[in-house]
Amino acid sequence: MAQVVKLPRQSDGEVFFLEFTGGFRAAKIAEDAWQIEPVLVDGFPCATGPLTKSQLAVLAKENGYREIAFHRFGWKNGVFYSSWSPIVPGKRNHFEGPSELWSNIASNIARARTKEFFANADCLSEAEITQALDAQNPEEALARYISLSLRSMDISVKLIANHYHEQLVNHMAAGRVDCERYRNTMSQTLFAHVHSFFLHLGAARDYLGALVAFRIGFDPQKVDSMARLVEKLRRKNLPTDTLLDVLFSSGNVAADPKKTGKFAVSGWIDEVTSIRNTFVHKRPYSSKAGEQSGWATPLQKRAGLFRYFRPVELHGSAEQDVFDLLHFHYRKCTYLMHQAAIASGYDTSMLHITDKDLISLEIGAPGGSDK
Repeated sequence: MAQVVKLPRQSDGEVFFLEFTGGFRAAKIAEDAWQIEPVLVDGFPCATGPLTKSQLAVLAKENGYREIAFHRFGWKNGVFYSSWSPIVPGKRNHFEGPSELWSNIASNIARARTKEFFANADCLSEAEITQALDAQNPEEALARYISLSLRSMDISVKLIANHYHEQLVNHMAAGRVDCERYRNTMSQTLFAHVHSFFLHLGAARDYLGALVAFRIGFDPQKVDSMARLVEKLRRKNLPTDTLLDVLFSSGNVAADPKKTGKFAVSGWIDEVTSIRNTFVHKRPYSSKAGEQSGWATPLQKRAGLFRYFRPVELHGSAEQDVFDLLHFHYRKCTYLMHQAAIASGYDTSMLHITDKDLISLEIGAPGGSDK
């Protein structure tokens, strides 16, 4: 007789973390009360607290932990959910990240575009609804592409943060806390997420370039990247556009020092493009021997505070942590994409759905049955 064992289901619950570099994080356990982890206590990785927000900020600064994002996740009826809100420089409220703003832009364009169609149509089939929603104009489509690319980049960063935290806990549990190099099969996931980060960042950059190209009169199917946009720009007939202004004011596009009257990608975009091209076109991250293992390094040993370090070799040096590198470019990207969304002139407000907005509705019985 076949043996049957019920698969366990997690009971309902939710956690709200503030994620940092180095594998460190803090969980909010009450109003202005944070629990930090991991901390080495009597040879065991532990969580400890509470700390106030001010105390947490001081501890993070003293130890070089850099804030990455707010991470809320949990389970409801056995179903996992997660939200990730990057900390964008200069913002006080991080509820909506750049991905959400660009998603709002695309949704608001779509709503205005399809409003009359759905108002005058009855009993639409699923195929007709899908066809109407997919008939996007370039602005709507490119805004959606930017949002999806930024969201994929967020996921890559989240998974790298999880990997760092897990590795730091493992090093503590094994007693490897004095810069002892170690690697395991989970390193492969880190390599994949680093690669994904640069792919998705590059995609978001190029979709933004294609959107600017469309707004100033170029065909986004032909001028479909930031590099091709900049190649088309000429000082003598430079168009006026608020998104283009953001690229210039941020220093990411500037006059070409070698070609009179032309422009070139510069600043942060030029820097991150160079790193992206290294890992996408020249060699994958982890191909250097020094990148294949990481270690835990003490920060305040008596206080039990450590960080995980995984080197990346660029320009002949392997002294930089790969997550510190990614976090620097993550902040630059989220800041630029947030500024671009605000400056675009599009409606960035969150969509509020009422009964009048419902197009199609299916109601299933509890437990997944449709009876």
